[in-house]
Formats: sequence, structure tokens, C-alpha cells
Amino acid sequence: MDFFMMGGFPMIVIVVFGALALVNAARFAWAPSPGRVPYQVALGAAILFAGLAGTAVDLMTVALRVPATPEWAQSPDVGLIVLTGFGESMAPTILAMGALIAQSLLVALGLRRGVR
Repeated sequence: MDFFMMGGFPMIVIVVFGALALVNAARFAWAPSPGRVPYQVALGAAILFAGLAGTAVDLMTVALRVPATPEWAQSPDVGLIVLTGFGESMAPTILAMGALIAQSLLVALGLRRGVR
């Protein structure tokens, strides 16, 4: 749960796209069809871009909040504060990549079974 909270609101978007992609990838693995391949690619692109956009939003938040908070900006540990924020900002990309890996494996299984 901490991992999800680190990424903030963008994580919800990634979970929604990821769930949609995984359900459709599972359907494709069960009953492969050539017409579903472009849809899988589009869902994968949506997950990828949601992860990248989420990371960008999180990095922007760190870049704006640290200087705007005098307690953090004037702290001798400002580098550690920024580094912690950077680490937390990676959560959307990590979640998106995990969803893409799962989707890709299911699509690969469907392709292996044969597209008719």
C-alpha cells in the first residue's frame, strides 16, 4: 500500500488501464484473433504513457514542493529530501512496467497458441 501511495493519483489511472489490458490479454491468450492484436498494442501504449506521465507529474510535484516548503528548502538534508521524492516518483513507471510485462506474456501466449 505504501508503494501505491508513493505514486499518488496517477497510480489509479495505471491500475485502470492495466486491469483493462490484462483482462483483454487473457481473453486473447484464451482465444487468439488477429483483429485483437492492434487493440493489445494500443492498450500497452496507454499503460506506458500513463506510467511516464505519472512519473513526470510526480517529479514536477517534488520540484515544486521542495522549494516552496521553507523547512525542506533550508534543511541541510535537502539533497536527501529530493532524492526520496525522486525515488517515490518512480512508482508509476514501475507499476506500468509490471503491468506491461504481464500483458506481454499473455499476448505472447496467445501468439504462441496461434492467431487464426
